Amino acid sequence: MSTVQPAPLTAYAEALLANLGAPEDVARLVAGSLVDADLKGHTSHGVLRIPTYRDMIADAALVPDASPRILQEDETTAVVDGRLAYGQVVARTAVDVLVEKARASGLAGVGIRNGTHLGRMGEWAERVADEGLVFSSFVHSSGGGLVTALAGTADRTFSTNPVTYGVPTFDALPFPLVLDMASSQVAHGKIQEYEADEQTLPGEWALTTDGEPLTDPAELSEFQEADDWGALRPLGGTTAGYKGTGLAVVVEMLAGLLGGGPVVGQRDPSSWFSNGATFLAIDPERFSDRATMAAKVESMATQFRAAESLPNVPVGDGARGDDPLLPGEAEYLAEQERVREGVPLPPRVVDALSDLAADLDVETPFSEE
Repeated sequence: MSTVQPAPLTAYAEALLANLGAPEDVARLVAGSLVDADLKGHTSHGVLRIPTYRDMIADAALVPDASPRILQEDETTAVVDGRLAYGQVVARTAVDVLVEKARASGLAGVGIRNGTHLGRMGEWAERVADEGLVFSSFVHSSGGGLVTALAGTADRTFSTNPVTYGVPTFDALPFPLVLDMASSQVAHGKIQEYEADEQTLPGEWALTTDGEPLTDPAELSEFQEADDWGALRPLGGTTAGYKGTGLAVVVEMLAGLLGGGPVVGQRDPSSWFSNGATFLAIDPERFSDRATMAAKVESMATQFRAAESLPNVPVGDGARGDDPLLPGEAEYLAEQERVREGVPLPPRVVDALSDLAADLDVETPFSEE
């Protein structure tokens, strides 16, 4: 495992992105988002993504110097066409519009199409919650990037279709409450992370085309040539996968109907994905005052902390430890640690980035621990 401090890692990512055609301001913004994901403990959405972005650029699925455009808007709504720009730029544009309209009107919604890869959705929830607003988002892959089966099948029918919520805590906690979850058993990026770590998958995460447990992440790491590869199980797995399937349907339609991009069945699923989404925001101070809401957050958190920790009760293979953590707390704690000690990156991620850096004549900052 290699570790690198956030500043040199950001500079490294920025240099790679610039050499792949991103303007200086775009490279800085995207690098910052990627390293933020690494700091928050989400390697799956961090600098690991840069080689994939290189491949998307080569296939014209991502245009590094493109700029998003607002197609239509009124006092409370807008539609943003990402125009295949870096998704982090697209999402930042949407969040800026969303916050402005929610502050002015109390409620706002922004649809997104052609967003390429919008990155870690928790980042946008954190940004909106830090502005004192409640956030929710529904994201699909515009009919591409299909990797998740329906309950009772082994066919790739949906993407991971994540849903995200952000709730401000009014200084009652040092972090906002952020729930960022896929409607599949795990996010697809988690599969790439397991592959990079050379780990086998837990048997309940994915299944083969014959319906048997799939444990080799390489069989799920790419979206292309999916016909004879396995699939992620829907959230709930063999016990309650119908819930994840239902959630995937709702997310698909909310993202597609309001964002305006294609839904499953409307495009060739073997082509690159391109995120579409709906972002919503509510100003909670239109409903109550900050002191009252802070007291509610504190009361909930106190009751949450009072729950007895029983390590012998299974919490699932994707959990970080055995102790209950509030939504958003794991990211807060990971960032505190990694700012001090550096960002750990698996050898295969380092190798992939180093190969790309060699091609682009960019110096690497990695050191072995």
